[in-house]
Amino acid sequence: MTRIETGAGRTGGRPRPATRRAPARRRQYLGSLPFVAPAWILVGVIGIVPIIYAVWEAFTNQSITAINHNFVGFSNFAAAVFRPAFLDSLVVTATFVVVCTVVEFVIGYALAYFLNLQLRGHQIARSILLIPMLLTPVVIGLVFKFMFTPKIGIVYSALEGIGVHIPWFTNTFWGKVFIVTLDSWLFVPFVMLMLLAGMSGVSKDQLEAASLDGAGWWKKTRYVTLPALSPVIMITLLLRVVDTSRMFDQVYSSTRGGPGTSTLTTSILVYNDTFGSFQFGYGAAEAVTLTLLLAPFYFFYIRLTRI
Repeated sequence: MTRIETGAGRTGGRPRPATRRAPARRRQYLGSLPFVAPAWILVGVIGIVPIIYAVWEAFTNQSITAINHNFVGFSNFAAAVFRPAFLDSLVVTATFVVVCTVVEFVIGYALAYFLNLQLRGHQIARSILLIPMLLTPVVIGLVFKFMFTPKIGIVYSALEGIGVHIPWFTNTFWGKVFIVTLDSWLFVPFVMLMLLAGMSGVSKDQLEAASLDGAGWWKKTRYVTLPALSPVIMITLLLRVVDTSRMFDQVYSSTRGGPGTSTLTTSILVYNDTFGSFQFGYGAAEAVTLTLLLAPFYFFYIRLTRI
């Protein structure tokens, strides 16, 4: 609040503001504008403008065969979003979200736990485990596809040598297992790194006190480690849920959504409708719908990370 001063020498003894901070703050904001303006312009050009254009496209009949781009309202949503192909892709995407998140969290937690023990060679092991984070999903998708290809792939040949024949690219179940394996190999290091950073901040005094009270590994994990890691775990799971929901690179470069539609995620379907069938309105409507479905996770993440 603005301080009020009164006294002799004031006209009529009426109070008036002694200090005016608004002009000073305005000058401060204007002085910092040249430094933040480039970042805002970049965000607007590569982020906000494409989103606005996609929303506008979702309400038009824009396609490669359309002569005029007319406003069609919610026709694209009714025709594209509520069709069986889109709903099936949502089921496939949700399956990958649940399975990949659980598998990556369990393996990532186990690796983080052993690295946190700081056994001999843990730094070398950590460096090796972080290698997948340096590679792009497209390249890894192609490499895995070659490794699991019958007759020529090293993984397929190794399994064939012990009498195991798995139809990775012809069976719907094993196609899903292949994508889960590929995604887990890519992102387990990220989960491990996040949890390892959180474990370094767990109070060792509490762990020692729990050990003196006779608590075993499970009780210390349940009552000490996991409560201390809960903010990190929540943020990590949210990031993996959002990232897995828009899974595209590794699927497109390996299975292209096959066999059949067993690995056809929503992102692959949007790409096929937009750049395969050139139904830009359909693809935009599907992309907007997927964004709206993920919006609660975005807002929850922003709330968790708000300072």
